[in-house]
Amino acid sequence: MASLLSLYAGQIFWIIGAASFSFIYYIASHFIFLQQYRPFGGWANGITFLRLCILLISASIFHLFESLHLFIIFGSIITLDYFDGFIARKKNLQSDFGLYFDMETDALFVLLASFVLYLEGLAPWWVLIPGLLRYINVFVYFIFRLPPKKEPKRKYASYIAGFLFFALLLPFILPQKLSIPILGLASVLVTLSFIVSFIQYLQAEPIEKNHSKG
Repeated sequence: MASLLSLYAGQIFWIIGAASFSFIYYIASHFIFLQQYRPFGGWANGITFLRLCILLISASIFHLFESLHLFIIFGSIITLDYFDGFIARKKNLQSDFGLYFDMETDALFVLLASFVLYLEGLAPWWVLIPGLLRYINVFVYFIFRLPPKKEPKRKYASYIAGFLFFALLLPFILPQKLSIPILGLASVLVTLSFIVSFIQYLQAEPIEKNHSKG
């Protein structure tokens, strides 16, 4: 809904507001769990929180930056994404909270980056499709009350996501005749990945309640 309002108004603030509220609620609901770590939440989640803040602030005032500045800012967010995962594995700080926190921050990055490209006239309307896929997916699961299922891990999905991150940066520094075909390919691959994931979900067996994580 926030994405539709932002698209209709040509303003990104609806997404920023909805995302900020969602993340604040998510962190607050896990406050006791996060207190177990020093510093609060642990270093890995701290880096994720840092890139979330950079993302929300820079996207809120993106019109004040030159394209090269946005390339540097968004590129730093992607770089930090590597470090938070590395630290989580290195220090054995992996958790369900951190996994979801990182995943949703990544999804928000794709959404906001695609909106910035579209609103800046650096990419056509279809760039919004990969940005909205995650939220369309969540909406479908919620509306139809689809049960959790154990799906096979798809190693290629992380490579496709990395390629999309890279492709989203290119329009800020390259001519459209070079950047748009690459971004188009990344968008197609991400869309196909979501379709494959949904098909695999339909074929997977439901997770039994006594085997589910608390």
